[in-house]
Amino acid sequence: MKYPMHTVSKPVSGSEVEKIAYALKSGGYIANEAALALAERIVARRRQKSANVVQK
Repeated sequence: MKYPMHTVSKPVSGSEVEKIAYALKSGGYIANEAALALAERIVARRRQKSANVVQK
């Protein structure tokens, strides 16, 4: 399968498969610390922008 920007899909095996399967069955998710930190920064920025719009 070809992906944009020449990325390559890597097979998942072992404990990673178990983590993904558990997350899917429990309705959870898997993310690393960098991804969570990015999401928190985006949410904080959007909250700040929406607070500024309400104040005007």
